[in-house]
Amino acid sequence: MFKKWIPIIVLFVFESTAGGQSVGLALSGGGAKGVAHIGVIKALEENRVPIDYIGGTSMGAIIGSLYAIGYSPDEMVDILKSENFNNWLTGNIVKEYRYYFKSEQTKPDVISLSFDIWDTIPKTLFPMSVIPNHLMDFAFMEIYSGAGAAAGYNFDSLFVPFLCIGSDISNNKEIVFREGDLAQAVRASMTFPLYFRPILINGNIMYDGGIYNNFPMNRLQETFNPGFLIGSKVTRGNEPPDEFDIMEQIENMVMQPIDTAIHHERGIIIDMDFRNSSLLDFSRIDEFVEIGYRTTMGMMDSIRMNIKRTGPDSTEIKQTRNAFKKKIPEMLFNEITISGLDEAQRSYIENSIRRKADTIDINSLREEYMKLAHDKNLRYIYPTARYEPGDSLYNLHLRVIPQSMLEAQFGLFFASTGQTQTFLGFSLRQLTELATHFKGNIQFGSFYDGASIGVRFDYPAKIPAYFDATFNFNRFNYNRTDNRFFFEDLKPPYVIQNQINFRFDVGIPLEVNGLLTGGIAGGRNENIYYQGRQFTSTDTSDVSVVTQATGYITAKSSTLNERQFTSAGDFRKFAIRAGYDSHMYKPGSTADTEIGTRNNFFWFSATYEDLSYFRFGKYFSLGTNIILHATFKPLLSNYYSTIIEAPVFNPNIITSRLFLEQYRANQFISAGILQVLHLSGQVHLKLEAYAFIPVQELLKDENQKAYYGNYFHAFKPVFNGSLNILTPAGPVSLNASYLHHEGNKWIFQLSYGYMLFNKRTLEE
Repeated sequence: MFKKWIPIIVLFVFESTAGGQSVGLALSGGGAKGVAHIGVIKALEENRVPIDYIGGTSMGAIIGSLYAIGYSPDEMVDILKSENFNNWLTGNIVKEYRYYFKSEQTKPDVISLSFDIWDTIPKTLFPMSVIPNHLMDFAFMEIYSGAGAAAGYNFDSLFVPFLCIGSDISNNKEIVFREGDLAQAVRASMTFPLYFRPILINGNIMYDGGIYNNFPMNRLQETFNPGFLIGSKVTRGNEPPDEFDIMEQIENMVMQPIDTAIHHERGIIIDMDFRNSSLLDFSRIDEFVEIGYRTTMGMMDSIRMNIKRTGPDSTEIKQTRNAFKKKIPEMLFNEITISGLDEAQRSYIENSIRRKADTIDINSLREEYMKLAHDKNLRYIYPTARYEPGDSLYNLHLRVIPQSMLEAQFGLFFASTGQTQTFLGFSLRQLTELATHFKGNIQFGSFYDGASIGVRFDYPAKIPAYFDATFNFNRFNYNRTDNRFFFEDLKPPYVIQNQINFRFDVGIPLEVNGLLTGGIAGGRNENIYYQGRQFTSTDTSDVSVVTQATGYITAKSSTLNERQFTSAGDFRKFAIRAGYDSHMYKPGSTADTEIGTRNNFFWFSATYEDLSYFRFGKYFSLGTNIILHATFKPLLSNYYSTIIEAPVFNPNIITSRLFLEQYRANQFISAGILQVLHLSGQVHLKLEAYAFIPVQELLKDENQKAYYGNYFHAFKPVFNGSLNILTPAGPVSLNASYLHHEGNKWIFQLSYGYMLFNKRTLEE
């Protein structure tokens, strides 16, 4: 009786096995070209080709993992097109998270090197990546940690079982990730050398999986043993690297030759051809998705011929995705653990993270994490999240490395008009329960000489505060303004300012982008000048010496994207200041008097400034700039002693090194319109138009004395056009400025580097 059922049972088992044929999808690395994998997945889903297992390397790991945690092809495209993704890729921190409290005095350095002075053999620590990875690291934790928790940290239990490949360069071997922290696994697999910083997993340094296995069909076969393999390969069409392009060369080394040999009954390779595509060419997302979709559809008959099983339809896939997503626990954190620091340093981090309750949600945690990312006393932060089912909360672990104690900075500025500046600076940092930063610099050049030494203490607390004490020396040598392109008038300077000041500042944060500061300062300005610009080598100069004591309070906020050559963000400032000055005047041979004078006086000033950029589409921004300034103090001994000490309006890099006699006033209003054409992320064209309106113009009488003109009598325009190229090695800027009220109205300048100075006595 039983024997007659044997053939039926055998036939049933055979048909069940055939009907249950499993399918694995392997996704190669390939940088931005890996976006084509989305098109492949979309075509397979539409034709009901099942995807039972998925694995990938590098960009293939990102696409594969997103699919494995329940993202549809359309959702993946939305992520890659989002502003957030672009920020992860470039390291650009959106203005909502730019923690202005941790900003430090802007310096003109273009190169910064750290030194580990405590090593047995002191060594130079070069930057580990082209871009900061804070945003990306947090985003990976946010995207993947919940899905990893829902799967019990077993990648087989995701929406689709998943694996990815990393490269352990500590032990020179390939790593197949199938369990553990999903965010770490994907982050390791796509860590392209030099562009992204490597991470540590179990004490080993992890880099891009393409170094050892850029197309993990073999690992997918060994691990899951699917009945049929589909390989999506996006490396064909790579051009030989340029001998001067280090990133292309590294890409060629990372993307090792791929063995795609597979029997047609066991699998099929979807081999896509790309031309003229760079590693990070994510501007062509739709094009790459279409290539993947079109290529797969062209091979669909061959795919369907080899796969006997029909996969779920779109409704069933959506239901299964939603069922998996419902298992993902909400990201609420209670415990925070820190490694990489000693006890005192851990206290600094713990006190820096402000918690308003026992638990902290992901949005609040992101804000606090980004504050740490802005802290220049910290060299490295890497977050991981671990779910604890017992209390339904996550534990956050931060691996933190303090900044190396010694940092050297170098900056260079030179211009076609003859100006040159050299900057040498240092930072010495020490992290305990508080952060201590010793800093100093010297600058020297044809226009400006300066030196600074100071110390800043940062105290983390419920209301954080910093205390900054600095001594500054500045010397400005103002020459004539008739500079032409590749030409400089070599006549000696007619105004020299020697300034020294000691200042003590205190600051506390105002929300994320704001800063409230107050301080006191004392200084001495020695102004050496001639009464006019017509003088000879036998003339002796006038000398005015102003000794100052002042105090101020100011509220500022800033989300500007650059220290100079800004093109996005906002800046606002309101400051009030009061002081007491002692003024001494000694006449020279060009003066109308031989009698010196001395006078003492109190004074008061108030300033409001607003610079705002508004983005209109991808390529255009419009900026507005308003400054309202009022200083109330008496006129000094003569016109030039008064005008030199008067506030000046100098809105761009050209005007910052000119004396601008006609753009100085004790009270003034300025308004400007800035048009910005964004040619790329690093190149923009800016057109600026300003109106400078003194409340009362400072004028000179026949006795070389200063007097006030009529109210709102003068209107003085400034126009500037610039092409600015912001490179990692420093900015290059081509400027054309028009100053209607100066001797030579047009000034042209091609420059490299930043022109930034140490703080003056009266600078907030």
